[in-house]
Amino acid sequence: MATPPILTLQNGVLPTNPQFWLDAATAEVRKFCGWHILPEVTEELVLDGDGGTDLLAPTGHIIDVTACTNDGADVLPALDWSAAGLLTLSCGRWTRKNRGVRITLTHGFTEAPDVAGVVATVAGRAAQQIGPVVRQNAGPMGVSYGTVNGAPISLPLLQSEKDILTPYKLVWGA
Repeated sequence: MATPPILTLQNGVLPTNPQFWLDAATAEVRKFCGWHILPEVTEELVLDGDGGTDLLAPTGHIIDVTACTNDGADVLPALDWSAAGLLTLSCGRWTRKNRGVRITLTHGFTEAPDVAGVVATVAGRAAQQIGPVVRQNAGPMGVSYGTVNGAPISLPLLQSEKDILTPYKLVWGA
């Protein structure tokens, strides 16, 4: 049985729907940063324990923690957490079990205009379907862009965009 495609062409061409490119740019930004960033959400994360007293949650902005279990035992009263995602047990150690830690938390930002600006810029660039310059002439002018079947080669983040996203990027384990 063949694996279904991630994307299908619309009338033989890639989608031109702006939402498609916004979704693709959002995914690229989240991949670079290592977590969702926006919006603020409440969810349960399941983490691998490491046997230590400190554990890092894959987030850059915790707002609240409402539940936490360690190998099935409630450890919320013994939990000290930082907004940056550091989870510390005041007594005992985290389990060594994979998927042994469960934490229900609210995390993310309600707004981050700089992140939204990067997403909009990357989406706009991708929607124009212009890839990197692969050939450039001086006389009688002309330029050629790298594409695959008319689509941009990728949604690369420019260095200036990466610099804007750096404060949101997880710098460990991502």
